[in-house]
Amino acid sequence: MAFLSKGKKIDLYNLASELRVSVTLEDKIIDLRKKSSCTFFQDNEKFLEKCSITLLINPKSLEVEALKNIEREDKCLADQRAFELEKLKLQAQNPPASVGDSPQMDSSPMRLDLKTVLPTFIPDKDDISLFLTMFERQMKLLNVPADFWVSH
Repeated sequence: MAFLSKGKKIDLYNLASELRVSVTLEDKIIDLRKKSSCTFFQDNEKFLEKCSITLLINPKSLEVEALKNIEREDKCLADQRAFELEKLKLQAQNPPASVGDSPQMDSSPMRLDLKTVLPTFIPDKDDISLFLTMFERQMKLLNVPADFWVSH
């Protein structure tokens, strides 16, 4: 049980307390080691070694593991934030097309057959002022410049 001598006094005291051995803070390291090894777990040295390893050696490895977990979580959060930032940048570059206001409609003229959009004028039946009003409204709705307002 040479591994018990590697521990500090407070660690050996904690080990003895875990093993339910009566110890005091005035006990020396040798006394703590003897009391720990003379318990009813003496036959089961593997159990004693396991307890001592968890109390003497593992706190350091647990701290290292905890630090690694924290670093891993920080990296994951940073990756998520970078992803969200990139997503927002792409959304800002390409805004979704809305029904009413679309800059794409203004920049590229739509090709429509004016015969289907505009009402036909029948001179015997229709009123010319009504036809011209309807024609003007349709041209403004389609964003056709006034220079191109020729009906035939």
